[in-house]
Order: sequence, then structure tokens, then C-alpha cells
Amino acid sequence: MSNISKIKESFKNDPQLQKSFIQSLIDFEIKGGHPQTNVRDTVSGPLADELFMGEKFSKELDNGIKINFVYNSKIAREFLLSQPAVPNHVWEPQTTKLLLHFSNNAKNVIIAGAYFGDQAIPVAYNIKESGVCHTFEPNKNNSDLIIENAALNGLNNVLINNLALWNKSGEKLVFEGEDALASTVTAAEATENVLHTITIDDYVAENKVGEVNLLMIDVEGSEIKVLEGAKAMLQKYKPVVVFETHSLYNDWSNGLENSDSVKLMTDLGYEVFAVREFHQNIDTGDMPVELLPTNRTYCETPPHHGFNMLAVPSKNLIENSLFKIVYDLSPKLILPKNDPKFSPSKF
Repeated sequence: MSNISKIKESFKNDPQLQKSFIQSLIDFEIKGGHPQTNVRDTVSGPLADELFMGEKFSKELDNGIKINFVYNSKIAREFLLSQPAVPNHVWEPQTTKLLLHFSNNAKNVIIAGAYFGDQAIPVAYNIKESGVCHTFEPNKNNSDLIIENAALNGLNNVLINNLALWNKSGEKLVFEGEDALASTVTAAEATENVLHTITIDDYVAENKVGEVNLLMIDVEGSEIKVLEGAKAMLQKYKPVVVFETHSLYNDWSNGLENSDSVKLMTDLGYEVFAVREFHQNIDTGDMPVELLPTNRTYCETPPHHGFNMLAVPSKNLIENSLFKIVYDLSPKLILPKNDPKFSPSKF
């Protein structure tokens, strides 16, 4: 048995030992500077990956929400090693802020690519008295975790759809990639383990969903397909939309404002902005959500990266203290770069 295997076995036999070890990693990060520096990426994170990959954990947010998750991604790593130990979000603090803001009193929220419920469960908790959170997660292991987390928090307003959203219903797709980074591609006729598709327009019509107030799409490159399949709903209800864009799947060479997904939204009458975000679990306190106009967004570095976009039917919706418009900066907030383009204007 290798030393790593022995340590894993010790953790299984003594959960308190595992808990103490996780705390020691966090203490090491604090002494080494801060998790926002490269300590986590170079030392504590890889060590945690080696010891915890595939293990299941449970963690609580500061509002009492309980989240069960499997350690299999950077999202899980950031959540497990969060500072403070009881954080106010799972992943992407600024995106979480705006999702909770725009879901207040919502009747229906749709989340495509819901993973283990990292955003869906907090949103469902936020609207438990007013509405329903419709989740789409074609990975069965992840959708089972959403079911588990909804039950764990007594939420009966989470609808779990083990389907892939697309621009045509009845298609067959397959996963390409792993877990949180897995994308979908069209399946060959003989392919096993296929995913079945539905459009948002068909889902809303067939299930008589009614007014949709918020739509979030994070499906690793298939965002444009999902948006194309939601045009009727977008035109009818004009919900706030949050969607990811990524350099591997979207052409920004003629400007972010001319990329397919942004043009689709602007053609529908939306105002679209890039969201400046830490892609980690970090307490941003009362820092405003900084938004970049698409024609004033610095997209050049780092290579092969993505970030979230916010599309609103009226600019009036972001004219409050939660939001701040900034210009000519990167949507990627990366403190170790020590470069103003990658730093928040207030932190």
C-alpha cells in the first residue's frame, strides 16, 4: 500500500483526523500569504487533489444551507478549502450575489448545467416561498446530488431534469470531458449512454411553466445552442439571463460584442455585460458586482478562458448599489497577477 493510500485509509477510519488535516492546509495557506495567491494552486490544492479526489464531503453555508458534494473539480476544491470555513457561497461569489439578487421573489428560475446544485440550491432556498427552481443536469451522478441536497435542506421547489438543453428537442448527445468541465456533442447512431435533449421553449410550453424570471446557463460551450432553443421564452418573458462564454467555443476576434451569443441577446433587445469574477470561493464582502460593457472588455489574457455574462432586458435593473460599471478591464479577477486589469476596483 502506498503512503497516499495509507493516509486515505487513516482518514476513513478517523474522520476527525481528516478534518484536522484540512484545517492544517488552510492554516498553511494563511501563513503562506492567502489562498488568493498561488499557494493553493501550487501546494495545498494539488495535495488536496491527491488525497481527496472522488471523496464525498458535506459542508454548510453561513445561512444554514447544507451542501453534499464529491471532490472532483476546482469548484469542489475551493469549497472544501474555503476561508472562512463557513462561507456565504459555494463558487463564484459575485455571480452568486447577482443570482440571489435577481431571483428575489421569482416565480420560475431555470438553471442549465446545475452540477451538484452549487448555485441552484442557494437560489431555490432564496425563492422557497415564491417560486420553483428548474434544474437541468444530464450527468446522473450530479443530478442525484441535487436531489440529495434539495432533500437535505427541505426544499420541495427544486425540479430536477436529467436532460440536456439544446436548440432542438429529441436530439441525442454525449458528454465530452469530465464533470464540471464536461461539454455535450452530437452522438452517433450507435453510441451508448446518450443524453436526450429538450429546448427551453418546449419545456416551458409542455410543462405550462409560466413566467420565467431568471435563466442561468453554464454548459461548457453549448450556451449558444441553449439560447437558440429559448428565443420564444426570452421574447415573451424577458428574464434576466446569466450565461458563460469561453474562448474555446466562442469567436471574440471581432470583439466580444460581435460573438454569437452576445449578438443573439442584443438582437432580442437585451443589454449585455461581462461579469468580473473570482473563479474560486472567496469572501468579497460588500464589493459591488463589477460589470463591463462588451465593447470595453479586455479579453486578451489568460489564454483559453471563460467568464460569465449578464444580459438584462433593461439597464434600469443594474442601476443600484449592488452593481458598478467599469471599463477596459479583464472579467477575470486574478490577484496573483498583481496587474490592475485583473484586480477589482474595490476590495
